[in-house]
Amino acid sequence: MPGPNRKPTLAQIAALAGAGATAAAAASVARAQRRVLSASTPTPAAAPVPAGGQFATDSAFVALIEAVAAATAKVDNVDDTLLACIEHVCRWTGWPVGHVYIAGKEDHDPLKPSHLWHLGHPTKFEAFRAVTETMALPSGIGLPGRVAATGRPAWVVDVQCDPNFPRAEVATEVGLKGAFCFPIPIGDRTFAVIECFSVNAVTPDDRLLEVTAHIGRQLGRVIAAAQLAEALKESEQRFRSVAESATDAIVAADQNGDIISWNRGAELMFGYCEDEVDGKALSVLMPERFRPMHDAGIKRVAEGGRAAARLIGQTVEVVGLRKDGREFPLELSLAMWENGDQRFFSGIIRDISERKKAEEKLKAVLETAPDPIVEVGPDGTIQMANARTDKLFGYDREQIEGRPVEELFAERTRTIVAERFRAVLQSKAKDSQVALGMGLELWGQRKDGTEFPVDVTVSPLQTDEGTVLTAIIRDITERKRFENQLQHLADHDALTELFNRRRFDQELAEFVAYAARYGGQGAMYLLDLDRFKYVNDTRGHKAGDEVIRAVGRALHDSVRKTDVVARLGGDEFAVLLRDADRDTAERIAEGMLETIRERRLPLEGKAISMTTSIGIVCFGDEEPRPEDLMVSADLAMYAAKEAGGNRYHVATSDGGEYVSGMQVRLNWADQIRRALDEDRFVLYCQPILELASDKVTQYELLLRMIGDDGEIVMPAAFIDTAERFGLIQEIDQWVAKKAIHLLAEHDVRLEVNVSGKSMGDLAIPELVEREIAATGIDPGRLVFEITETAAIANMEQARAFAERLTRLGCRFALDDFGAGFSSFYYLKYLPLDYLKIDGDFIRSLTSSVTDQLVVKSMVDIARGMGMKTIAEFVEAPETVAMLREKGVDYSQGYYHGAPRPVVAEFESARRTPGRLEVAR
Repeated sequence: MPGPNRKPTLAQIAALAGAGATAAAAASVARAQRRVLSASTPTPAAAPVPAGGQFATDSAFVALIEAVAAATAKVDNVDDTLLACIEHVCRWTGWPVGHVYIAGKEDHDPLKPSHLWHLGHPTKFEAFRAVTETMALPSGIGLPGRVAATGRPAWVVDVQCDPNFPRAEVATEVGLKGAFCFPIPIGDRTFAVIECFSVNAVTPDDRLLEVTAHIGRQLGRVIAAAQLAEALKESEQRFRSVAESATDAIVAADQNGDIISWNRGAELMFGYCEDEVDGKALSVLMPERFRPMHDAGIKRVAEGGRAAARLIGQTVEVVGLRKDGREFPLELSLAMWENGDQRFFSGIIRDISERKKAEEKLKAVLETAPDPIVEVGPDGTIQMANARTDKLFGYDREQIEGRPVEELFAERTRTIVAERFRAVLQSKAKDSQVALGMGLELWGQRKDGTEFPVDVTVSPLQTDEGTVLTAIIRDITERKRFENQLQHLADHDALTELFNRRRFDQELAEFVAYAARYGGQGAMYLLDLDRFKYVNDTRGHKAGDEVIRAVGRALHDSVRKTDVVARLGGDEFAVLLRDADRDTAERIAEGMLETIRERRLPLEGKAISMTTSIGIVCFGDEEPRPEDLMVSADLAMYAAKEAGGNRYHVATSDGGEYVSGMQVRLNWADQIRRALDEDRFVLYCQPILELASDKVTQYELLLRMIGDDGEIVMPAAFIDTAERFGLIQEIDQWVAKKAIHLLAEHDVRLEVNVSGKSMGDLAIPELVEREIAATGIDPGRLVFEITETAAIANMEQARAFAERLTRLGCRFALDDFGAGFSSFYYLKYLPLDYLKIDGDFIRSLTSSVTDQLVVKSMVDIARGMGMKTIAEFVEAPETVAMLREKGVDYSQGYYHGAPRPVVAEFESARRTPGRLEVAR
């Protein structure tokens, strides 16, 4: 027996339990014997009998129970326990074979054979062992399966004759006959079954079955106790491992407040080792000023129990004291348990010094944040606000905190703002950020009642008290102003402040749809100034710009407020008349012609007058396509122009007399379409000379069309029509693709012209990216030329177009530089590599001091921005010499070579050594 100061071991407890059950087992055996002896029916003569008669006396059975109990008490694992039982049962019965089947975790799982055996001969029963260890037995199958299914021991007189014994064949082979099997239950489930085999057919012995049933139950209790002890041991080890590896301090104390447990985290946090604090008062871990309050709390809980505890089960922030005397903030979670009449405390202590520092930093950040930041509690009121909130809304801090958050917003939106804040608070949203506006324009309201646009972003945080929202309220007054400015720029023509083509197309499409749906009528004008080119050529582009502005003002003054006036580009304008029939349209057109004609324009001290040609198309509720209206108005406008200008023409369904004149443009459009379909475009090229090396380094590709009669058609004859009828984008794509394949075949650099109509067409950059990837050419040998007028009309599109292809590696040139009214402005916004100086500054360069000064200025600016210059329309050697003197980098014109078919030019360059040298 263990001494009074030692805890009993698991083996000793099991042994005591087994010995204590002996009396009950003996009584049970005696009852079984009486049942057998009282049986009135004698055993048939043919029945087999056990060797040596009855197995044993009652005392022998009791001895078996005690022997099994003693043997299993000496082992400390389940396998050894089962093996000890098999050994004793088999030796006691004199049966040579014993084996254990293990039950599965679920009731329907089959029994699985184990490697636990008693074999009375080392080799005789090997075949039976081998087959058994491969055979799982479902419930009810075989002797073990029947025992597992019923939970009661069972006997088979001769397994060789038993139809429900799957191993009968191998049993016959090794000479096994009689068998009995008993379960080992744990709780209401069978843990395992033990089977024993004899070489003789054996008559069933109820006493033995009852004894083995008792042994099985006894063994189940021992195994269950062992499993529980092992689980408790593992749990304790896991807890100890977690406690020792935890960064938090874990401390336990008795009801007097004296420390009884101290982990490694506590040692690192407070600086004491366990021996230094064992038995010391918990108050040693806190500053002196808090100790009386602590001691009073310990005493109160010790006397009154959990009911008197105020902090048990809560997490609180207090101040700790390290061994070296330093104070620090900590977070304490307290628990209490009782053991008999003793009460114990445990605490998990976390050092929150870094968190407090972070909170202070966050508070400093919040106070200096440029935007108002408020914290909204679960009840929708403001719990915290930063300094910017005070300043923006004009309240003192105490006036803001506690106020419903919707009171920071304009009265007309407060109801919906409150609903949306409440919806986020109740949604338990886990999104990091939620935009509160969601399509609603929100307005803040200051203390003085003034309103301003705001953008609100909320971040929900789940806390024990509910959802708390951090809301950032950003004053977007400047952003709104900037957005409105950008929208104005996107919708308006920079020169006239009228709507541009994009906005006019939008207004036209919307009104056509409205008229078709609700019933209505309207008219559209297309206007083109008469002889405007003459003004540009004789008075310059500045004068032309002034004319355009004056005409825009005149048009605006000639229509109603509900009508739309737009400049489409160049000297072309459009007007949309809402709710106007033909008579109204013609009357307004007459007044418009008169207003423009009579408005005298003072230019350079002289007054000039302008006229215009107007094409009119009327429409009703039939919902025509806006593109068709444009075409009809365009044809009508050209009919007016061909009739002498200074007049209007109304498009009619039967065409009228203007059709014959406009049919020419349609014929050109058809011919361009056929040329695209039949691949009747060809490329010419003109050499560009590098003045420093006096060698041709690159070519400009020039487009030609083969007409229906086979003649070569110059681009001036069809480009305008192609742009007007939306065919230019397909032409530009064709040229770009051909250029890339030429670069794959020839080591040259090529310049490709891009129409302003193609600047917003994403198909061209996509095509270029695809073809360069397919051919593997150097993108730096492909130069795109953008005409300055295209850039002026579509600056954002031109910039996006150029930047995308520049990222790919292509280069860009600004063509006709100097031809527009604001040339130098666009150098700042386009990623350019070359400036092509307009021919107007080159033709008279040798004789015009003005042209020389302008060219020199262009060269200086280009060099300062890292660009090269190319002079166009060079036709004489004196011009070349002057270009070198002014520092121009490249020269292009008929002096160096007229445009020739690409194939012929490249073949000639190949045959002329030194003629072509590609600039890298």
